[in-house]
Amino acid sequence: MITIAQRVSVPHPPDIVWSILSDPHKVVGCIDGSRLGEFHDDGSFDAVMAVRFAAIKVSFKARANLVLDEAGRTGRLEAAGGDSRGSTRVQGHADYSVQPAPDGSIVILDGQVDIGGALASLITTGASIVVDRMTKSFTESLISTCAQLDPNS
Repeated sequence: MITIAQRVSVPHPPDIVWSILSDPHKVVGCIDGSRLGEFHDDGSFDAVMAVRFAAIKVSFKARANLVLDEAGRTGRLEAAGGDSRGSTRVQGHADYSVQPAPDGSIVILDGQVDIGGALASLITTGASIVVDRMTKSFTESLISTCAQLDPNS
């Protein structure tokens, strides 16, 4: 199991940060190697994300569901799927919130991902490094996207 516990400072107001994090189309633009697929009648959607683990790049395809609390600026993303070869399965969730901070906002992300199958040991071994690298890249993209929407930037 991979545990995710990240706190990210974003120098923009919570309303602007939330406007991005509450829209899957905008979020996917902040995650390298990801894209959205079909949206389903039940509110779920398909997503693809490519992740590099050392010299191996693995593409995961998942069906995701996003539940938002607009007033509280919180969300929960649940997803299940597998790699493109079907040998590794993933299932997980992430709870996140956007909170005001003196210099903008704090994004709090807590989640878990369960992995099984052929690549499970490789992925879980390097997970903390990959999560840190992806968080840094996501944060840079999020800040840049917020700056485009923030009239005070």
